[in-house]
Parts: sequence; C-alpha cells; structure tokens
Amino acid sequence: MVSRKTVSGSVRHRLGPVTSLVFVVAVAGACSAGTSPSGPRSGTPIANGSPWFGALTPAALPAPVNSLSALDCPTASSCWAVGSTVGGAGASNGAAVIATTDGGSTWRGQVIPATVGYLSGISCSDQRHCAAVGQADQASNGQGAVITTSNGGATWTQSPPPPGILDVTAVSCGADRRCMAMGTAAVGTVALVSVSPASGWVQVGALPAGVAGAADISCSDDLRCWVTAHTSIDVDRVAGAVVLTTNGGRTWTTLTMPTGLGYLTGVSCLSGPAAGSGALPLPSSTTTPPSTPVVTATSTTGPTTTSNGSGPTATGARVGVAGARCTVVGTTARSPGIARSGHGLILTSTNGGAHWTNQPVVATAAALTDVSCPALDSCVAVGSSVATATQAGVAVFTGSTDHPWKNAAVVGSAQPLSAVSCVSNSRCVVVGESTSEHLVGG
Repeated sequence: MVSRKTVSGSVRHRLGPVTSLVFVVAVAGACSAGTSPSGPRSGTPIANGSPWFGALTPAALPAPVNSLSALDCPTASSCWAVGSTVGGAGASNGAAVIATTDGGSTWRGQVIPATVGYLSGISCSDQRHCAAVGQADQASNGQGAVITTSNGGATWTQSPPPPGILDVTAVSCGADRRCMAMGTAAVGTVALVSVSPASGWVQVGALPAGVAGAADISCSDDLRCWVTAHTSIDVDRVAGAVVLTTNGGRTWTTLTMPTGLGYLTGVSCLSGPAAGSGALPLPSSTTTPPSTPVVTATSTTGPTTTSNGSGPTATGARVGVAGARCTVVGTTARSPGIARSGHGLILTSTNGGAHWTNQPVVATAAALTDVSCPALDSCVAVGSSVATATQAGVAVFTGSTDHPWKNAAVVGSAQPLSAVSCVSNSRCVVVGESTSEHLVGG
C-alpha cells in the first residue's frame, strides 16, 4: 500500500495481507548538546553530536491494520493515525483509525463508518476534535470521504464533502477547529473549508490549472496555507509544485521553486518574525508597506496568480508570506514506480515561499515523505532509503538553529517511514510501513 505521501502522490491501490508491521515512536529533546532551558540535560543523543535526545522505540500495531499513511498528535500523549486494514476472504482492504493516549507506547483501533474505503490524512484541533479524509468504499464509485470526531474518537461520524468531490487527500485543522482540506473534482484540485470538523464542508476555490496531486497541507492560520502538489511534464513524469493561499483558499498562487524537483509530499509552515531573514522586499511600484504579508519580490518566467484577500492582484511575480518559515520534503524521482531510486529533497524558505533553499540530504535517502516542525528551525523529516541501503527507512533530525540541516542527525529504520508529528521539541511520533506494502499508484 502506498499512501499519497509517496513519490506517486496520487491514486491509492489495495493489496492483500503483509507479514511485517511496524510502528515507531521517537522521543527526543531539541536542546544544545547536554543542556536544556532549565539546566544540564542527561540522556543519550539520538545520534552522535545531535541536540536531540532519545531513541526510536518500536510498538505493535493493533490487528488488522495493514499500513499507515498519516498521523497527528495534538498533545504529547494523544495521537491518531490513519491508513488501511488487511482485507480477508477476498475482500478489499478497508480504512483504519488507531489512537494512543500514552504517547505511542500502546495503540487501539477505533470504530469508524463502514462506508469509508481508505483514509489518507488526519488533523486534530485538540485531543477531542479531529477530521480524517480519504475516499469512500467501492460502492460509492470513488466519492470523497470525511469523518470527524468531537469526543476523542469514541465515535466517528461522516461529514461528507460537497457533491462531485471524488477524493479528499489532505486536511489541516487549526486550534479554533476551522479546517481546510484538498479534494479532487472534475475541474481539478479544489479547497474545501469547514468552520469546525463536524459542521459540513464548502468548496471555496480551485488550485491553478495543471496543478494536481495535493499531498499535504500546512496552515499557519485560517487564511494562509501551503500545499505540496505537482504538475505534469509528460505522461510519465512530473515536477514538484507548492501553492499558497492567503485568503482561506479562495485563490491560490503557484510558487516559484528550484529546478530538478520530483514529487513533493510533506510541508510544515510556521509564522515567524517578518523582519530579518524572513523579510520580503517591497515591489518597485510600492512606496508604503502593503496591507498583507503577501509581497511581490522579483519577476519570474512562470505565470502565477497572487491574492491580497480580495482576488487576483498580480501576475508573473514571486510571492510569499513575510516571516513564515516553511520546510518542504520530497524526492528527485519524477516517475511512478521508482520509490527508492530517487534522492531525498529538503527545501526551506524563511519568507513563506518567495525564495527557497535546497538543504543537504544524506545520500542514502531516496524519498522524504513527511516533515513536522514544532518550532522555528526545529524539524524532523521521515522517508525511505535507497534500494541499496541496509535499512529501508530514514529519519532526519535538525541540528543547531544556526545551520539546522547542515549538521542534521540521520537515524535508520527497518521499515520505510510515512508520517511524523512533533508537538514540541521534546516529543515526536513517526509511523512506518513494511516495504512489501509499497504499491505505486498511477
């Protein structure tokens, strides 16, 4: 099973039982080596010279969970993960939601509506309110599915997307319980908004023409969200794309990215100070600061559409959000079927996507599928290793705040890792799946 956070980044496929299941818990503290804000710190670094302390500890998945595709931890102790179950007696795989209340040491399956066929994303506003997204079962002819809980998963109920949504691939919910999700429709990829996980969904806007395969979404507030996706180069190849909205999903900008990108799968953005490294230059025609953090920077060759909250305002210009720190991960692999033959990518921006920097990545990383940044310059990325590596998975922990990726700690895993959620600099949880579960979608 390949989740949408893989190099294929698109349609799910089902397969039969597998023999190896892994869930991994990472407990780590991001402080200066041997110290913490309260004084000296004891413990073992996760790797030599790393400021993160702790160890990767495996925990069993509850049967019949087959694979996990997404994860969210609203608190250090409470997490939910979604994915698929093993089909039996010729039946298709089904959807799965599992939860922990002890930071990942033990997990229990939760009961969800039987009409859900697959879940690819989950986001929680707090330890009681969550929304999970995916696709309904085969009887629905491939309609999108959203389920929500307001009691910590004791019950999950359907919260259907608008008619015509064929799949829902990613979701982000804020602390105010407002959620934005990305859905696939006949017109392309569209943004869906709910004022609370259980209040129903409204289609608000579509991604720019040609941008598809929304794999992940990160929102710094109710208005500003970033989505990883791709554009098609030809029938078998894609180029990674990141799109930005600053008006709650009504209009979207395709950001200017470095060349040589394949599938981009994970994104994590945080608001930061607008001054210093996150500042954006004012447009040459502007003498006073604009009323929105979206600022024109320099001309580009690719068409983009920017928005100041009331509609398109500029064409053909770099845009970003002043002060926003974003980290995007993915792979150089541009074609399906080569999940472990590309090279992992880490891209960072200190101004919300106006400019991007390629960060160094260990040579054994083939694809990075997800990233979580609990604080500025403090991130964990996870993914798969190249086919010749001794271990199938990889986790990358940032180093110092001055050069967070230059001296990043790299920890191998017996299984490829698909998702990560860090609630602070002292607690992260990652989920993984067996290599025998990978099936690249088209």
